[in-house]
Amino acid sequence: MEDVERLERELVVKPLEVALHQQLAVAHQALLKRDDAESVLDAVCVAVPAAFTSLLVRARLRELRGDVKLATIGYLRAIKTAQQLGFWQDEGSTPAWLRDQVVHAMDVVHVGRITLFQSWLEPMVARFGEDAMRRTIKCVAMYLGMAPLELADQRQRPSFLYFPDLPVQPVFDRQPWLDALEAKMVPIREEMRRVRDEGVPFHAHVPSERQGGLTRGGSWDAYFFYRNGERFAEHHAACPTTAVAIDALPLDRVAKRGPEVCFSIMRPGAHILPHRGVTNTRCVWHLALDIPADCALDLIGVQELHWEAGKTFAFDDTFEHQAWNRSDQVRTILLGDAWNPHLTEVERTALAELIPQLGDWGRLTNPVLDPPPTAA
Repeated sequence: MEDVERLERELVVKPLEVALHQQLAVAHQALLKRDDAESVLDAVCVAVPAAFTSLLVRARLRELRGDVKLATIGYLRAIKTAQQLGFWQDEGSTPAWLRDQVVHAMDVVHVGRITLFQSWLEPMVARFGEDAMRRTIKCVAMYLGMAPLELADQRQRPSFLYFPDLPVQPVFDRQPWLDALEAKMVPIREEMRRVRDEGVPFHAHVPSERQGGLTRGGSWDAYFFYRNGERFAEHHAACPTTAVAIDALPLDRVAKRGPEVCFSIMRPGAHILPHRGVTNTRCVWHLALDIPADCALDLIGVQELHWEAGKTFAFDDTFEHQAWNRSDQVRTILLGDAWNPHLTEVERTALAELIPQLGDWGRLTNPVLDPPPTAA
Protein backbone atom coordinates (compact mmCIF):
# COMPACT_ATOMS: atom_id res chain seq x y z
CA MET A 1 0.00 0.00 0.00
CA GLU A 2 2.77 2.39 0.93
CA ASP A 3 4.25 2.42 -2.59
CA VAL A 4 0.86 2.87 -4.32
CA GLU A 5 -0.30 5.65 -2.02
CA ARG A 6 3.07 7.43 -2.14
CA LEU A 7 3.13 7.35 -5.93
CA GLU A 8 -0.47 8.52 -6.21
CA ARG A 9 0.33 11.44 -3.89
CA GLU A 10 3.37 12.32 -5.97
CA LEU A 11 1.29 12.22 -9.14
CA VAL A 12 -1.11 14.77 -7.67
CA VAL A 13 1.84 17.16 -7.57
CA LYS A 14 3.57 15.97 -10.79
CA PRO A 15 0.78 14.51 -12.98
CA LEU A 16 2.84 14.57 -16.18
CA GLU A 17 5.83 12.70 -14.74
CA VAL A 18 5.88 9.61 -16.97
CA ALA A 19 8.30 7.74 -14.73
CA LEU A 20 5.89 8.01 -11.80
CA HIS A 21 3.09 6.46 -13.89
CA GLN A 22 5.40 3.62 -14.85
CA GLN A 23 6.38 3.04 -11.23
CA LEU A 24 2.72 3.08 -10.25
CA ALA A 25 1.96 0.36 -12.81
CA VAL A 26 4.65 -1.85 -11.26
CA ALA A 27 3.36 -1.12 -7.75
CA HIS A 28 -0.17 -2.10 -8.77
CA GLN A 29 1.08 -5.38 -10.27
CA ALA A 30 2.77 -6.23 -6.98
CA LEU A 31 -0.28 -5.23 -4.96
CA LEU A 32 -2.62 -7.39 -7.06
CA LYS A 33 -0.75 -10.50 -5.94
CA ARG A 34 -1.94 -9.88 -2.38
CA ASP A 35 -5.21 -11.26 -0.98
CA ASP A 36 -6.07 -7.89 0.57
CA ALA A 37 -5.55 -5.88 -2.62
CA GLU A 38 -9.08 -4.50 -2.79
CA SER A 39 -9.14 -3.31 0.82
CA VAL A 40 -5.72 -1.72 0.34
CA LEU A 41 -7.01 0.11 -2.73
CA ASP A 42 -10.05 1.21 -0.73
CA ALA A 43 -7.69 2.93 1.69
CA VAL A 44 -5.63 4.48 -1.11
CA CYS A 45 -8.72 5.90 -2.82
CA VAL A 46 -9.88 7.46 0.44
CA ALA A 47 -6.45 8.94 1.13
CA VAL A 48 -6.02 10.24 -2.44
CA PRO A 49 -9.51 10.76 -3.96
CA ALA A 50 -8.11 11.82 -7.35
CA ALA A 51 -6.07 8.62 -7.74
CA PHE A 52 -7.76 7.66 -11.01
CA THR A 53 -5.45 4.74 -11.81
CA SER A 54 -6.08 3.14 -8.43
CA LEU A 55 -9.80 3.81 -8.88
CA LEU A 56 -9.63 1.93 -12.18
CA VAL A 57 -7.75 -1.03 -10.70
CA ARG A 58 -10.12 -1.25 -7.74
CA ALA A 59 -13.15 -1.19 -10.05
CA ARG A 60 -11.66 -4.09 -12.02
CA LEU A 61 -11.34 -6.14 -8.82
CA ARG A 62 -14.97 -5.41 -8.01
CA GLU A 63 -16.01 -6.52 -11.48
CA LEU A 64 -14.03 -9.75 -11.15
CA ARG A 65 -15.82 -10.65 -7.94
CA GLY A 66 -19.17 -10.07 -9.65
CA ASP A 67 -20.27 -6.68 -8.33
CA VAL A 68 -21.04 -5.10 -11.69
CA LYS A 69 -22.95 -2.11 -10.29
CA LEU A 70 -20.15 -1.10 -7.93
CA ALA A 71 -17.60 -1.74 -10.68
CA THR A 72 -19.54 0.52 -13.06
CA ILE A 73 -19.62 3.30 -10.47
CA GLY A 74 -15.89 2.91 -9.86
CA TYR A 75 -15.00 2.84 -13.54
CA LEU A 76 -17.04 5.95 -14.25
CA ARG A 77 -15.51 7.90 -11.38
CA ALA A 78 -12.05 6.86 -12.56
CA ILE A 79 -12.81 7.94 -16.13
CA LYS A 80 -14.35 11.27 -15.10
CA THR A 81 -11.45 12.03 -12.77
CA ALA A 82 -8.79 11.15 -15.33
CA GLN A 83 -10.47 13.12 -18.11
CA GLN A 84 -10.99 16.17 -15.94
CA LEU A 85 -7.27 16.10 -15.22
CA GLY A 86 -6.43 15.77 -18.93
CA PHE A 87 -5.86 12.00 -19.17
CA TRP A 88 -7.63 9.13 -21.01
CA GLN A 89 -9.12 11.51 -23.58
CA ASP A 90 -7.43 9.74 -26.50
CA GLU A 91 -4.57 7.30 -27.13
CA GLY A 92 -1.96 9.98 -26.63
CA SER A 93 -3.21 10.81 -23.12
CA THR A 94 -3.54 7.17 -22.05
CA PRO A 95 -0.47 5.13 -21.05
CA ALA A 96 0.03 2.17 -23.39
CA TRP A 97 -0.10 -0.34 -20.53
CA LEU A 98 -3.53 0.98 -19.48
CA ARG A 99 -5.27 1.41 -22.82
CA ASP A 100 -6.99 -1.96 -22.92
CA GLN A 101 -8.20 -1.55 -19.34
CA VAL A 102 -9.51 1.96 -20.01
CA VAL A 103 -11.35 0.83 -23.15
CA HIS A 104 -12.84 -2.07 -21.19
CA ALA A 105 -13.91 0.32 -18.43
CA MET A 106 -15.63 2.56 -20.97
CA ASP A 107 -17.47 -0.41 -22.43
CA VAL A 108 -18.68 -1.48 -18.98
CA VAL A 109 -19.81 2.07 -18.21
CA HIS A 110 -21.69 2.28 -21.52
CA VAL A 111 -23.64 -0.89 -20.76
CA GLY A 112 -24.15 0.16 -17.15
CA ARG A 113 -25.62 3.51 -18.15
CA ILE A 114 -28.12 1.84 -20.48
CA THR A 115 -29.14 -0.61 -17.76
CA LEU A 116 -29.56 2.18 -15.22
CA PHE A 117 -31.47 4.36 -17.69
CA GLN A 118 -33.87 1.55 -18.45
CA SER A 119 -34.39 0.61 -14.81
CA TRP A 120 -35.28 4.19 -13.89
CA LEU A 121 -37.42 5.17 -16.86
CA GLU A 122 -39.19 2.10 -18.18
CA PRO A 123 -41.55 1.85 -15.16
CA MET A 124 -42.35 5.57 -15.50
CA VAL A 125 -43.04 5.30 -19.21
CA ALA A 126 -45.38 2.41 -18.43
CA ARG A 127 -47.20 4.60 -15.86
CA PHE A 128 -47.38 7.91 -17.73
CA GLY A 129 -46.84 7.15 -21.41
CA GLU A 130 -43.87 7.90 -23.64
CA ASP A 131 -45.20 11.23 -24.91
CA ALA A 132 -45.69 12.63 -21.39
CA MET A 133 -42.18 11.48 -20.47
CA ARG A 134 -40.41 12.76 -23.60
CA ARG A 135 -38.59 15.70 -21.99
CA THR A 136 -37.79 13.72 -18.85
CA ILE A 137 -36.25 10.90 -20.91
CA LYS A 138 -34.07 13.45 -22.71
CA CYS A 139 -33.10 15.05 -19.39
CA VAL A 140 -31.92 11.78 -17.87
CA ALA A 141 -30.09 10.76 -21.04
CA MET A 142 -28.14 14.01 -21.00
CA TYR A 143 -27.39 13.71 -17.28
CA LEU A 144 -26.01 10.19 -17.68
CA GLY A 145 -23.90 11.22 -20.67
CA MET A 146 -25.90 9.12 -23.10
CA ALA A 147 -26.83 12.20 -25.12
CA PRO A 148 -25.02 15.53 -25.59
CA LEU A 149 -26.02 18.40 -23.34
CA GLU A 150 -28.22 20.80 -25.35
CA LEU A 151 -28.60 24.14 -23.59
CA ALA A 152 -31.34 26.39 -24.96
CA ASP A 153 -29.40 29.41 -23.67
CA GLN A 154 -25.65 29.24 -23.10
CA ARG A 155 -25.97 31.61 -20.12
CA GLN A 156 -28.03 29.00 -18.31
CA ARG A 157 -25.73 26.42 -16.69
CA PRO A 158 -27.11 24.50 -13.71
CA SER A 159 -24.54 22.94 -11.44
CA PHE A 160 -26.51 19.67 -11.17
CA LEU A 161 -29.39 18.99 -13.57
CA TYR A 162 -30.59 20.59 -16.79
CA PHE A 163 -34.15 19.91 -17.96
CA PRO A 164 -34.47 20.47 -21.73
CA ASP A 165 -37.03 22.15 -23.95
CA LEU A 166 -38.47 24.52 -21.35
CA PRO A 167 -39.14 28.15 -22.30
CA VAL A 168 -36.11 30.30 -21.51
CA GLN A 169 -37.22 32.77 -18.84
CA PRO A 170 -34.54 34.25 -16.59
CA VAL A 171 -37.36 36.09 -14.81
CA PHE A 172 -40.60 34.16 -14.79
CA ASP A 173 -43.94 35.61 -15.76
CA ARG A 174 -46.12 36.55 -12.81
CA GLN A 175 -47.42 33.37 -11.18
CA PRO A 176 -50.95 33.49 -9.72
CA TRP A 177 -49.95 31.75 -6.49
CA LEU A 178 -47.75 34.71 -5.60
CA ASP A 179 -50.87 36.81 -4.96
CA ALA A 180 -51.80 34.80 -1.88
CA LEU A 181 -48.26 35.07 -0.57
CA GLU A 182 -48.21 38.85 -0.98
CA ALA A 183 -51.57 39.10 0.79
CA LYS A 184 -49.90 37.68 3.92
CA MET A 185 -46.87 39.97 3.77
CA VAL A 186 -47.64 42.09 6.85
CA PRO A 187 -48.11 39.22 9.35
CA ILE A 188 -45.18 37.36 7.75
CA ARG A 189 -42.98 40.41 8.27
CA GLU A 190 -44.18 40.74 11.87
CA GLU A 191 -43.23 37.11 12.56
CA MET A 192 -39.86 37.61 10.92
CA ARG A 193 -39.10 40.72 12.98
CA ARG A 194 -40.16 39.00 16.19
CA VAL A 195 -37.86 35.99 15.77
CA ARG A 196 -35.07 38.22 14.51
CA ASP A 197 -35.35 40.73 17.34
CA GLU A 198 -35.70 38.02 19.99
CA GLY A 199 -32.22 36.86 19.04
CA VAL A 200 -33.34 33.49 17.72
CA PRO A 201 -30.33 31.90 15.98
CA PHE A 202 -30.53 32.26 12.25
CA HIS A 203 -27.80 30.75 10.11
CA ALA A 204 -25.71 31.49 13.20
CA HIS A 205 -24.41 34.80 11.85
CA VAL A 206 -21.72 33.01 9.88
CA PRO A 207 -18.77 35.32 9.19
CA SER A 208 -18.30 36.08 5.51
CA GLU A 209 -14.95 34.28 5.33
CA ARG A 210 -16.63 31.01 6.40
CA GLN A 211 -19.52 31.09 3.91
CA GLY A 212 -17.81 29.00 1.27
CA GLY A 213 -16.18 32.05 -0.29
CA LEU A 214 -19.58 33.22 -1.54
CA THR A 215 -20.05 36.35 0.57
CA ARG A 216 -17.91 39.46 0.96
CA GLY A 217 -18.17 42.63 3.01
CA GLY A 218 -20.85 41.47 5.43
CA SER A 219 -22.62 38.32 6.57
CA TRP A 220 -25.63 36.50 5.20
CA ASP A 221 -28.01 34.84 7.66
CA ALA A 222 -31.02 32.57 7.20
CA TYR A 223 -33.89 31.25 9.31
CA PHE A 224 -34.93 28.02 7.64
CA PHE A 225 -38.40 26.56 7.34
CA TYR A 226 -37.13 23.90 4.91
CA ARG A 227 -33.59 23.03 3.98
CA ASN A 228 -32.70 20.19 1.59
CA GLY A 229 -36.29 19.06 2.04
CA GLU A 230 -36.03 18.85 5.83
CA ARG A 231 -38.88 20.58 7.66
CA PHE A 232 -37.88 22.72 10.66
CA ALA A 233 -40.93 22.11 12.85
CA GLU A 234 -39.86 24.53 15.59
CA HIS A 235 -39.58 27.37 13.10
CA HIS A 236 -42.96 26.55 11.59
CA ALA A 237 -44.48 26.67 15.06
CA ALA A 238 -42.80 29.99 15.84
CA CYS A 239 -44.15 31.58 12.63
CA PRO A 240 -47.58 30.00 12.03
CA THR A 241 -48.84 32.50 9.43
CA THR A 242 -45.64 32.15 7.44
CA ALA A 243 -45.80 28.37 7.72
CA VAL A 244 -49.37 28.20 6.37
CA ALA A 245 -48.53 30.56 3.51
CA ILE A 246 -45.44 28.56 2.57
CA ASP A 247 -47.16 25.19 2.57
CA ALA A 248 -49.86 26.47 0.21
CA LEU A 249 -47.23 27.06 -2.50
CA PRO A 250 -46.16 24.62 -5.27
CA LEU A 251 -42.87 23.89 -3.51
CA ASP A 252 -40.45 21.52 -5.23
CA ARG A 253 -40.78 18.71 -2.72
CA VAL A 254 -37.99 16.22 -3.38
CA ALA A 255 -36.71 13.84 -0.72
CA LYS A 256 -33.47 15.10 0.86
CA ARG A 257 -33.18 17.74 -1.88
CA GLY A 258 -35.93 20.31 -1.73
CA PRO A 259 -37.41 22.66 -1.06
CA GLU A 260 -35.34 25.33 0.62
CA VAL A 261 -37.39 28.11 2.24
CA CYS A 262 -36.06 30.72 4.66
CA PHE A 263 -36.04 34.25 5.89
CA SER A 264 -32.92 35.50 4.13
CA ILE A 265 -31.04 38.34 5.79
CA MET A 266 -28.25 40.35 4.21
CA ARG A 267 -26.33 42.42 6.72
CA PRO A 268 -25.10 45.90 5.77
CA GLY A 269 -22.33 45.78 3.20
CA ALA A 270 -22.92 42.17 2.24
CA HIS A 271 -22.19 41.11 -1.31
CA ILE A 272 -23.19 37.60 -2.40
CA LEU A 273 -20.77 36.84 -5.20
CA PRO A 274 -21.73 35.47 -8.64
CA HIS A 275 -22.98 31.89 -8.53
CA ARG A 276 -25.51 29.54 -10.15
CA GLY A 277 -28.25 27.30 -8.87
CA VAL A 278 -28.43 23.54 -9.15
CA THR A 279 -31.28 22.96 -11.60
CA ASN A 280 -33.73 24.72 -13.89
CA THR A 281 -36.51 22.38 -12.75
CA ARG A 282 -37.30 24.96 -10.09
CA CYS A 283 -37.94 28.67 -9.83
CA VAL A 284 -36.71 30.75 -6.91
CA TRP A 285 -39.19 33.25 -5.50
CA HIS A 286 -38.57 36.24 -3.24
CA LEU A 287 -41.10 38.05 -1.08
CA ALA A 288 -39.62 41.41 -0.04
CA LEU A 289 -40.02 42.25 3.67
CA ASP A 290 -37.51 44.85 4.96
CA ILE A 291 -35.83 46.55 2.02
CA PRO A 292 -33.43 49.48 2.46
CA ALA A 293 -32.18 51.51 -0.46
CA ASP A 294 -29.28 50.37 -2.65
CA CYS A 295 -30.01 46.64 -2.61
CA ALA A 296 -30.33 44.52 -5.72
CA LEU A 297 -30.33 41.06 -7.25
CA ASP A 298 -28.35 41.07 -10.48
CA LEU A 299 -28.95 38.40 -13.11
CA ILE A 300 -25.61 39.02 -14.75
CA GLY A 301 -25.92 40.08 -18.35
CA VAL A 302 -29.71 39.76 -18.18
CA GLN A 303 -31.45 42.09 -15.74
CA GLU A 304 -30.98 43.84 -12.40
CA LEU A 305 -33.93 43.23 -10.08
CA HIS A 306 -34.87 45.43 -7.13
CA TRP A 307 -36.94 44.27 -4.18
CA GLU A 308 -40.00 46.28 -3.26
CA ALA A 309 -41.55 45.66 0.15
CA GLY A 310 -44.64 43.48 -0.13
CA LYS A 311 -43.90 42.42 -3.70
CA THR A 312 -42.60 39.16 -5.12
CA PHE A 313 -40.73 38.00 -8.15
CA ALA A 314 -39.47 34.59 -9.32
CA PHE A 315 -36.39 33.83 -11.37
CA ASP A 316 -34.30 30.99 -12.78
CA ASP A 317 -31.20 30.84 -10.60
CA THR A 318 -29.26 28.71 -13.09
CA PHE A 319 -28.44 32.01 -14.74
CA GLU A 320 -25.38 33.48 -13.04
CA HIS A 321 -26.45 35.99 -10.41
CA GLN A 322 -25.23 38.03 -7.49
CA ALA A 323 -26.81 40.23 -4.82
CA TRP A 324 -25.73 43.13 -2.65
CA ASN A 325 -26.79 45.31 0.24
CA ARG A 326 -24.84 48.55 -0.02
CA SER A 327 -26.87 50.25 2.70
CA ASP A 328 -26.24 50.54 6.44
CA GLN A 329 -29.42 48.59 7.27
CA VAL A 330 -30.51 44.96 7.17
CA ARG A 331 -32.24 43.60 4.08
CA THR A 332 -34.72 40.74 4.70
CA ILE A 333 -36.82 38.65 2.32
CA LEU A 334 -38.72 35.37 2.44
CA LEU A 335 -37.03 33.13 -0.12
CA GLY A 336 -38.02 29.74 -1.43
CA ASP A 337 -38.06 27.18 -4.24
CA ALA A 338 -41.05 26.13 -6.30
CA TRP A 339 -41.35 23.93 -9.37
CA ASN A 340 -40.59 25.57 -12.69
CA PRO A 341 -44.10 26.57 -13.84
CA HIS A 342 -43.49 25.15 -17.31
CA LEU A 343 -43.19 21.57 -16.03
CA THR A 344 -46.24 19.33 -16.34
CA GLU A 345 -47.66 17.47 -13.35
CA VAL A 346 -46.31 14.22 -14.77
CA GLU A 347 -42.83 15.76 -15.07
CA ARG A 348 -42.95 17.05 -11.50
CA THR A 349 -43.94 13.62 -10.22
CA ALA A 350 -41.25 11.91 -12.25
CA LEU A 351 -38.57 14.39 -11.18
CA ALA A 352 -39.48 14.06 -7.51
CA GLU A 353 -38.68 10.36 -7.84
CA LEU A 354 -35.69 10.66 -10.15
CA ILE A 355 -33.72 13.56 -8.65
CA PRO A 356 -32.64 11.68 -5.49
CA GLN A 357 -31.43 8.79 -7.65
CA LEU A 358 -29.64 11.10 -10.08
CA GLY A 359 -28.06 12.94 -7.16
CA ASP A 360 -26.82 9.73 -5.59
CA TRP A 361 -25.39 8.61 -8.92
CA GLY A 362 -23.56 11.90 -9.36
CA ARG A 363 -22.26 11.83 -5.79
CA LEU A 364 -20.82 8.35 -6.29
CA THR A 365 -19.32 8.90 -9.75
CA ASN A 366 -18.19 12.52 -9.88
CA PRO A 367 -14.51 13.33 -9.41
CA VAL A 368 -13.23 14.36 -5.98
CA LEU A 369 -10.31 16.55 -6.91
CA ASP A 370 -9.74 18.57 -3.75
CA PRO A 371 -6.67 17.53 -1.75
CA PRO A 372 -7.41 15.38 1.29
CA PRO A 373 -7.97 17.39 4.50
CA THR A 374 -5.15 17.71 6.95
CA ALA A 375 -5.57 17.16 10.66
CA ALA A 376 -6.51 20.29 12.60
